[in-house]
Amino acid sequence: MKKIYWESVEINHQVFYFTVTDKGLNFVSSPHRHISEIFDFYPKNRYQYQFMYDEDVTNSYLEEFKEYFDKKRRDFDVPLDFSDIHNELERQVLTALGKVPYGKTITYKELAESIGRPKAIRAVASAVAKNPFLIVVPCHRVIRSNGEIGDYRGGSETKKALLEFEKAPFEKEPLIKKLPLPRFSQLGKPDL
Repeated sequence: MKKIYWESVEINHQVFYFTVTDKGLNFVSSPHRHISEIFDFYPKNRYQYQFMYDEDVTNSYLEEFKEYFDKKRRDFDVPLDFSDIHNELERQVLTALGKVPYGKTITYKELAESIGRPKAIRAVASAVAKNPFLIVVPCHRVIRSNGEIGDYRGGSETKKALLEFEKAPFEKEPLIKKLPLPRFSQLGKPDL
C-alpha cells in the first residue's frame, strides 16, 4: 500500500483537496470535487492507496498554497511525485508548464514547440488536460492561439479567475484558509 496524505484548502470560497506521498505532491483536485477525483488520474491505484491525514506531512504544502494566494510567492517549490505518470510526453509537458512565468500565458502551439514537438498540438493539449498538479503546475496559463482561454479541469471560470488573480495587485484579505476537517481518513465515506 502506498500512503497518501490528504489536506484541503478553501480558495475564494472554493474547496480544493491535495494529496502528498513520501516523494511529494501527487494530486490537486478541481474546485468542489472530492478527493476521489484522484482516481480519474491514477485509476490503477484505486486499491493501492492508503489515505491518511497528517498535518506534519502536509503543512509545508499548505503553507506554499497560502503564500501563493497571499501574493507572497509566484512559484511553488514543493517536490512533485511523478512516479505514477508513465507517459513521457505528459512528463515533458508538465515540466515545460512549470517554466511558464507567473502572470504570463502561452499557447498550446507555443508549448508544443517548446518541447520540440511542433506538430503534436492536440497531444500536448491532451497532456495539459491530464495535469494532476492543478495550480502548482500552472496549466491555467495555457490559452488557445486565438486568445480564448479555452477549457480547464477546474472550469473556465476558475481558469479566468486564476489568470486575473496573477495579474491583479496584492489584496489585503487572504483568499485561503484551512478548513476544519476531521483528522482521520475518509476513504470509506461514500461522498469522497
